[in-house]
Amino acid sequence: MPQAANARETRPFGGRLAVERSSARTIVLAGRELLFFGGCGYLALAHEPRVLAALAEGAALLGVCSGAARETTGNVVLHEQLEREIAAALEQEQALLLPEGACANIALFESLNTPPLRCFVDREAHPTLRNAARIADRDCAEFCDEDLHGLRTRLAAIEGELAICSDGVFPSAGRAARIPELLECLPRGRGLLVIDDCHGFGVLGARGRGSLEAAGVRDPRLVVTGTLSKALGSYGGFVAGSRARIAAVRERSELYAGTTPLPPPLAAAARAALAILVGEPARHAEYLRGVERFRAGLRGIGVPLKPLCFPVCAFELEPARMLRVHEFAREQGLFLPLIRYSGGGEHGFFRIVWNAAHEQRDLEELLRVLEAALRLT
Repeated sequence: MPQAANARETRPFGGRLAVERSSARTIVLAGRELLFFGGCGYLALAHEPRVLAALAEGAALLGVCSGAARETTGNVVLHEQLEREIAAALEQEQALLLPEGACANIALFESLNTPPLRCFVDREAHPTLRNAARIADRDCAEFCDEDLHGLRTRLAAIEGELAICSDGVFPSAGRAARIPELLECLPRGRGLLVIDDCHGFGVLGARGRGSLEAAGVRDPRLVVTGTLSKALGSYGGFVAGSRARIAAVRERSELYAGTTPLPPPLAAAARAALAILVGEPARHAEYLRGVERFRAGLRGIGVPLKPLCFPVCAFELEPARMLRVHEFAREQGLFLPLIRYSGGGEHGFFRIVWNAAHEQRDLEELLRVLEAALRLT
């Protein structure tokens, strides 16, 4: 299923959830605690004590907000430390922080001002990529991942500068970008490949460094954008790439120049989360083993799975049946998100997620309840 605009985890066919309290494994709705299998906090770091302690320390040291744009008086040491650490984790020359992930894409496209720039975006990519190209007034077209030969032919006929843009991983569709093949589509000596790795960073790859590590690719034509709000459980966005590319974003992006940066406490929290990812490889390896057990269990009760080994299981049933499964699970104390993404079917789909805080007993309960729900409905 494609990523899409206006995505909301909702009550089926209703409004937003009203979460009163949460832990890494649970949410409280209307005073009732439910075992939660949703969201994008894959590494369960938003509730990690060391991350919360870093947040509090950052607030005590620098306050809640730096109160000005970074190139005036709003830059703090924490911002620069986090940038260096993101770049090192991704094995890129430099990184630049933005207020959040969508802003990172806009800032990048604002910097790509060599006319005439043509952008080709995977048609299933997150809307922020297309929107960023349009906001920055770049010529934008779509391509289909199943027809990279056609993309290569289209690009070969273009004389000006160009960029291929794709998500690193498409969780609901259950596929990853074919990064080496996309690089091969670029004409010799020119062009960029932009990978939005919001979902891949922290999950994919042997060390959790993301889609580039999983693909085994390093190339100066690559630029990575991403978020700190998913696997790292914090907030903010980044662009990572060559020194020249990051310098161009700093110099040319009006969004970067004119926005208040990431609040210092969140930068401190993100540094703590990234340090856990980088410094505790056994933790990430155990998470991947948990993802495999999660997927094997779902497969064993007949839940359809996509080929990509990822902690998201997205699937559709008949509309009335999906609603009954969701309500049965909630009665049993589980919240299995039935969400709507435009492009994901008018009746929505299940998006069930395994995070690093879930335990074996949680998996057993999920399988028991979901198997019973599917059988009863």
